[in-house]
Order: sequence, then structure tokens, then C-alpha cells
Amino acid sequence: MYPFLPLQQVDPYTVQQSVGSGGRAIGAFLGTLVVGGLLLVFLEDAFERVVGVVETEPVSSFFWGLGFLIALVVVVVVLVVTIVGILIAVPLVIVALLVDFAGSAAVYVSVGSRIAEAADWKASRWGHLLVGAVVAGLVAALPVVGGLVSFVVGGIGVGAIARDWYRRHEGA
Repeated sequence: MYPFLPLQQVDPYTVQQSVGSGGRAIGAFLGTLVVGGLLLVFLEDAFERVVGVVETEPVSSFFWGLGFLIALVVVVVVLVVTIVGILIAVPLVIVALLVDFAGSAAVYVSVGSRIAEAADWKASRWGHLLVGAVVAGLVAALPVVGGLVSFVVGGIGVGAIARDWYRRHEGA
């Protein structure tokens, strides 16, 4: 009867099921490619530093990322409870998601670099980004394991960004 359903009738689980693993795979591939490409074009030096941290310190970066996730959840809950803090919590969560996307792109560039190196393929960072984006898409297509791997990748990426930022500002 109605061509569009009211928003309250949309079930997120149904939307996720209709998109399916193919949609998630395409979204992860394109998201990694776009975010990584923007970072390579506009923030190449910072992006290279973060990729370097990912390559040299992945385990400690994951724990830094996990710590930041726990701190973010605590801060957002406190802000939301104060009601007025919602005005701060929403932009904070948006910034946290952008940092997660950037960090994940750095991890996938590092993975693309390792794959290219193992295949003895001489590629630029753009080639590493393309290979990493394919890996991101493949990971996103995995039903249960893909979510766990994405969580670990995001943790490593956010932790690498945090470590890089901390190192550059600890003496200031």
C-alpha cells in the first residue's frame, strides 16, 4: 500500500539480512578503498606513520585500541546519562567511527603490503591499498569470524593512531 515504510517499522536485523554478506563485502571493499585513498592523498605522512606502527607493534596497538574503546564507552555512557552531554556524545561517537575507519584502512594497507611482498610483487602504497581493500571485503563476507576479525583490525588501527599521537605529543 505504501511504497516507503515508516522508520520505526524498519528492523535492523532484517536490513542486515537483506544486504547479506555480499553487501557487507562490497561496503568494506569500497569503504577501505575510499578512506585509504583519501588518507593517502591528503594525510600521506601521518598515514605512513600509522601504517608503520601497525607493522612494528600490532599487539600493543590492539591493547591501546581496546583501552580507548573501553574509555569511549565509559565517557559516552556518562555523557548520555547527563542528558545535556548527548550534544557532546554524538559528535564524539562520529569522530570515533572516523578514527576506526582510518585505523582499519591502515591495517589493511599493511596487510596488502605483506601480501604483495610475499608474492614478490613490487607495488606502491596504492597497490597495497587495493590488495588490502580486497582482503577487507573478503573478511567482511565471513559470517561470524568476519566480525571478530574486524573488531581486532579496528582495535589495532585505533591503537596505532593513539600510539602515534601519544608519541608525537608526549614531549610537548
